[in-house]
Amino acid sequence: MKALTIALLATAVAAIPQGEPKNPCAPKSGRGSTPVNPLAGGSGANKPATSPNQIANEVMEGACKDIIFIMARASTEPGNMGGTMGPIVCKGLKENYPDKVACQGVGGAYSAGILDNVQPKGTTAAAISEATKMFTQASTKCPNALLTFGGYSQGSAVMHNTVSALSEAMKSKIVAGVLFGDTRNKQDGYKIANFPKEKVMIFCDSTDGVCEGKLSVTQGHMVYACNGDGPKGISFLKGKIDAALGKKGARFVD
Repeated sequence: MKALTIALLATAVAAIPQGEPKNPCAPKSGRGSTPVNPLAGGSGANKPATSPNQIANEVMEGACKDIIFIMARASTEPGNMGGTMGPIVCKGLKENYPDKVACQGVGGAYSAGILDNVQPKGTTAAAISEATKMFTQASTKCPNALLTFGGYSQGSAVMHNTVSALSEAMKSKIVAGVLFGDTRNKQDGYKIANFPKEKVMIFCDSTDGVCEGKLSVTQGHMVYACNGDGPKGISFLKGKIDAALGKKGARFVD
């Protein structure tokens, strides 16, 4: 097993672009910082220059809100929201529903380690347990809230495994989810098992190698923060949230 793990990691590392890869998020002039590689890792100068808050504990530490967004970040991303898709989606939801959204990152036992990608489930049991705890806390503390979720890269694997195993009662509170660069996309049949397919939008760039069942980190795995999929994901969540509010006959109360 140890030899297999090492071999798989070597394959993944070999697939990571070396040197100075072309920045898919850079302006056409070629200027701009190199984006974080969500599977290979990155820090310091290659973090997005305008990254929003990378830590959110608004469910664990704050008051209940009408809408809750739970995010599992990509491998080696900072904080518990990451520096890319988590903050982007959280910010977008808050702009659409001012003072009505609580964002919560999956941190703690989810270390987002690079080696965790070669586990059979694409992440660790501890990570899945941590995410389950976030959903349970949100559902128990704020029973009337609409739950939404997001995942990027390994974070998508966390959400696949977590959401599929939740109780039916808890699943019924989840109105929508978005996944980017989904490392479990092909393995799980292009959907989250045991969960309504129409409630989840999976964004997988046609050039993203991880979306077809391999740990092949191509440039396509790093484009989601700048290719328009972030706003599309926010729009998808908004549509599902608005529909859920309509069915309940609910209106936000200021």
